[in-house]
Amino acid sequence: MERFHPLAADSDAPPEELALAQGECALALGRLDGLLAGLAEDEKALFCVGLLREVLLSALAQAGFADAEHRFNAWFAGLDRGPQETPLTACSAYAVVRALMGELSHHPWEPLADAAQTIALAARFGADRPMQAEDALAEEAIGRALTLVKQAGADDETPLPFAGLARLHALLRADPLFAPLERTVHIRSLGNRAVAIEQAAPRTPLWAVEASLGRLLTACGAWQLALPCPGAVTAETLQPQLWPGERAIVSARTLHASATRLAELVAKARRRTALMREQLGHLRSSARAPQVWILLAGFAPLGLDQITWAFGISRRGTYAIGDALVAARMARRETVKGKALLVVEEPGRDGQPASLDQATALPHAALAEFDAAMGEIDRLLAGSSGHP
Repeated sequence: MERFHPLAADSDAPPEELALAQGECALALGRLDGLLAGLAEDEKALFCVGLLREVLLSALAQAGFADAEHRFNAWFAGLDRGPQETPLTACSAYAVVRALMGELSHHPWEPLADAAQTIALAARFGADRPMQAEDALAEEAIGRALTLVKQAGADDETPLPFAGLARLHALLRADPLFAPLERTVHIRSLGNRAVAIEQAAPRTPLWAVEASLGRLLTACGAWQLALPCPGAVTAETLQPQLWPGERAIVSARTLHASATRLAELVAKARRRTALMREQLGHLRSSARAPQVWILLAGFAPLGLDQITWAFGISRRGTYAIGDALVAARMARRETVKGKALLVVEEPGRDGQPASLDQATALPHAALAEFDAAMGEIDRLLAGSSGHP
């Protein structure tokens, strides 16, 4: 017997409640589209690495890996195992991450594809784990989601996505791969009594639909960029007891929440970019330190070997980059399980960039000395390493 849903009732939701939910969602989508259009190149890079982290964590949580966020940084650096599989998880965390990174590495928006490719080079997610049968299941989920999203968005005539979303949810409810599974009931004997124990149903791979949902939004003209929408497609939306209006309300609210989260990532990318320009603006235009800091700030701490793989520089070059970031108080060095990591530092209070005349900035004389030292390192390492 299905549990009573808080929205389920003897009649559908009032039209005005649906109109309000969809109006708020449309406003959030339009606002995000405008914010993305105004981003500078460094801001795009920071937004994209932050988005990729959000997509992976959201997908792992949706797939049933409750400890994903706790283990993520160490797993990325190759210092810990992946999130723990449970009876609710259909495939391993390795398979989920590989499928998403493979798909997003070919995303039509170049900054997002570039960020995914860089992170894939740096990542130690299951680096020594060979491909397994479950990887094919995750890739199948991505391919099937793309097909259903394309079908749902084929006939949209307005710049609003709600009709397409309704079609998509109907397709998902009818699809064996994505339709919600029923809970299982086990009968256990306790003494002379039989007790029914209800077990949560395994998760279906709705994370694959979230990764592709932006294509539906671009098909109808609601968005210019077909971005992933972490958290926008939930099992709640697919529950059979909902009336059409109730389902549309839940759908609009989850998409609204996803768009709001992406707008917050845009705002964070802008703040961090302003900070980076203040603290690292004295470096030459060919410097790699800002690129490394973008990955540190937006995604996760990095080991020196990961910096080498991601940016194609020598081991010595990574030391110079680390020195530059530590001197600018943009990163600190930590040793975890015997491995040296660069961890982001963000000077300033309340998330505001620190002014160059504050204590967090280097004095002018120190900056001049630092530049001279970096020039000497460049001269010594010319031809054998990248520029810091």
